[in-house]
Amino acid sequence: MSLRGLKIFSAATAVSVLLSCFSAVAIAQESNDIDMHGAYLEYDVQNGEYNIIENGISEKADDSLFTSDNEETALPAVTAPPVNEETAATVVPTDVVRVVVTTVTEEEVSPAKTVPEYEGRYRVKALSEREAFMNSYTTTAATTTTTTTTTVKFVSKKTYEGIDVSRYQGDIDWKKVKASGIDFVMIRAGYGMEDDQVDLKFHDNIKGAQVAGLDCGIYWYSYAMNTKEALREAKLCHKTIDGYKLTYPVAFDIEDPSQKSLSKKEMTDIVDTFCGYMEKQGYYVTIYSYASILNDRLNSSLYDKYDVWVAHTGVSKPSFSRSYGMWQYSWKGSIKGIKGDVDQDHSYVSYPEIIRKYKLNGFK
Repeated sequence: MSLRGLKIFSAATAVSVLLSCFSAVAIAQESNDIDMHGAYLEYDVQNGEYNIIENGISEKADDSLFTSDNEETALPAVTAPPVNEETAATVVPTDVVRVVVTTVTEEEVSPAKTVPEYEGRYRVKALSEREAFMNSYTTTAATTTTTTTTTVKFVSKKTYEGIDVSRYQGDIDWKKVKASGIDFVMIRAGYGMEDDQVDLKFHDNIKGAQVAGLDCGIYWYSYAMNTKEALREAKLCHKTIDGYKLTYPVAFDIEDPSQKSLSKKEMTDIVDTFCGYMEKQGYYVTIYSYASILNDRLNSSLYDKYDVWVAHTGVSKPSFSRSYGMWQYSWKGSIKGIKGDVDQDHSYVSYPEIIRKYKLNGFK
């Protein structure tokens, strides 16, 4: 599962410089007035090293990009996936099996060595498994004197029903949740980078859900303002979930308004740092955010590496034209066993089959 290595500074002078920079940085968390000026460390994903940055954040984003996607008219127009005329079910794009070649320099790998293929999401290895549950198509054409119509018939797609929860749902009767027809649950494990930011109900929720027979994944809510903080969040996430066997992905949730001042590159590097670290630990990773953030605030190169869990409520399909494995379609669900509203999700991938097959997410 090796994705990228962190370059170790071997010279004593480099260590001294880094230590002095660490001591000069004041980490501000969950604040709307975060001062990012002065020197700090930033992880260079492309080169696999930390750099000393002396300038603060200079590029600002439009505040409107960090609003929830609950109005279809407010979002940019995109090409919608094909729709089954018989069931009106959205067909998720299937172009998710790719090979991404890792580029390295001569200094990193000698010409005599073979560069390993990228295996972050097991796309190639999972192809045979995906064929059992991905879309199949039959196409027919009806021609008249004026137009040609192509009908795509939906054949073998299965949709899995899920919810996502945190401590805000309180005590949950997981047996009733399972009996209501829910297949999977994404559980918040925590947020931020401090030890006291583990979700207070995480351990109760995951134990109860698994005993009830539900497939479980987790998500981690980010407040990271740079790659250094993203790495700390990833390490705390790993520490929190270590020991649990998860049959659904580990999701990195990037949506907080405190990150609105970050540039597209900074946002992309934060996501890549967290997801890359978790993949290196043996986890199947997905990126969670609003469709607008996925479209406008992250580099599309991320979607060649990682799965996507898109949030867009109040619409018949999300305004995200790339492939996605899960869709959060409602924040107002009513499920037996849970008091009050709960988020609802569709999953289009048999994650448990892939995860167990390749011994990811705690499976040995």
